[in-house]
Amino acid sequence: MLAAHRYCGGGLRLQAIDMVFVDLNDLPGLEEESRFARQLGFVGKTAIHPRQTRGDQSSLCPSREEIEQAMRLVQAFAAHQAAGAGAFELDGKMVDLPVMRAAEGVLAKARAAGLLN
Repeated sequence: MLAAHRYCGGGLRLQAIDMVFVDLNDLPGLEEESRFARQLGFVGKTAIHPRQTRGDQSSLCPSREEIEQAMRLVQAFAAHQAAGAGAFELDGKMVDLPVMRAAEGVLAKARAAGLLN
């Protein structure tokens, strides 16, 4: 059901925020749940206490590897567009406009988190 809400919200360009994690003392559990929420497509998580914000935010930020891959993809997309190509292959995977927009989203999150200039 959560995935269905995320899918529908994404189509409307809405950002889905995951629900609160109520155990204030289980920071590893919060981090694990935040990583899972990110895998489902959530862009944030509700925090109810200041100690929850550090791990929560880092779990929802793109990794250095994801940032580098997104940068490569955006650069390759621009080069292929300049050459008049539409969809193309990068690292054995098809890249088209929706994939490029997802990569731009990764870079936007990285910038917002101060991980990228």
